[in-house]
Amino acid sequence: MSVTRGTLTVALLLALCGCGTSRSTSTAGSPTSSVPAYVTEPFTREQKLVERGAPLIVNDGCAACHLLARAGGVAPSFSSFAGHRVRLRDGRSVLVNERFVREGLLHPAANELRGYDPAPMLAALARLHFARHPQQVAALAAFIEQVGAEEE
Repeated sequence: MSVTRGTLTVALLLALCGCGTSRSTSTAGSPTSSVPAYVTEPFTREQKLVERGAPLIVNDGCAACHLLARAGGVAPSFSSFAGHRVRLRDGRSVLVNERFVREGLLHPAANELRGYDPAPMLAALARLHFARHPQQVAALAAFIEQVGAEEE
């Protein structure tokens, strides 16, 4: 057993040592560079939004209800929210994408989710005054959409 485990460990280390050593062209134009292009290329606008949205999830208090596994139905988990269809209180079924999340942050009473008490979300959003902070809304929506599944 220890020989097999040792062999697997060595094989894994050898495989990892070769990781990223392909002779692809980098953004610097050097065909011999061993640095993958995705390491040296600047972030896209969308990636920058996601990066700015991540700390807002914690700082604004969203994580308390949307990221904890033990939330117990207080709010939908971000990991199973974006990219999925949800039922609204008025009976409509909608796809949760970046646009839906953005609208929900700006006008939460317009698209209340069935099965969840809207009061905590409405209170949190009233406290955050997102109408005055459109860049925060864009960053949060990008992050939430990125965490979820691909669109159907």
